[in-house]
Amino acid sequence: MRLAIIADIHSNLEALVSVLERIRQDGVESVLNLGDLVGYNASPNECLAMLRSRADIKNLAGNHDLALLSPERAQAFNIIAYQALMWCREQVPREELEFLQGLPLTLETQGFWACHGTPTSPDTYIAYHFQGKRVLRDLSQGSGVRVCFFGHTHRRALWYRDIRGKVALQEITAPKLDLSREGHYLINPGSVGQPRDGNPEAAYAIFDDEEFSIHFKSVPYDIAGAQRRILAAQLPPYLAERLALGK
Repeated sequence: MRLAIIADIHSNLEALVSVLERIRQDGVESVLNLGDLVGYNASPNECLAMLRSRADIKNLAGNHDLALLSPERAQAFNIIAYQALMWCREQVPREELEFLQGLPLTLETQGFWACHGTPTSPDTYIAYHFQGKRVLRDLSQGSGVRVCFFGHTHRRALWYRDIRGKVALQEITAPKLDLSREGHYLINPGSVGQPRDGNPEAAYAIFDDEEFSIHFKSVPYDIAGAQRRILAAQLPPYLAERLALGK
């Protein structure tokens, strides 16, 4: 099975359209979305409608999605994220809120785990060694699953735990990497709608369970169009500026 992994769309229609078109060209069997469908950008309804209409996309809820449903959660956000989410709440109709309410926080199959932040919390990051080590320890003690996909950081990442139990953040030295069937992995595909790794292109990844490989990909999109939508909605201008910078 070849599975496309996407995350952190954050209401960026232009990026989502470009990524889904490239995924169609890639010829994968299905798509897994790791959450944060809304927030930051100016096209929440268009993105939600598109994702809701696709039977081949499995969506999880992220912390911004949960904060849209329960605004008190957004009080912990920085001021710009909070303002964007409050604007979003005014735009999204009931049917899209019901769609978000029905999304699971995690997915576990015989092949992999999937979550937004960590398997125990959509708000928690996997950014430091102790965080990766904790999740990989839990993964290694599970039911034979060797891969966990996560988002939330908006940065590509490949954490691994080798057969000795050593945990490290593996450098992504090539777009496509073969994985060890004896290891355990945490894989972040990067962000579709607001990348923060210095590359403004919309990021995603393809996991091949037969080859046991991960292929990190990115696609250019109409950044100027997304920026115009943000400014027209009178959202904080920094949200438009950062798209061109990939930060």
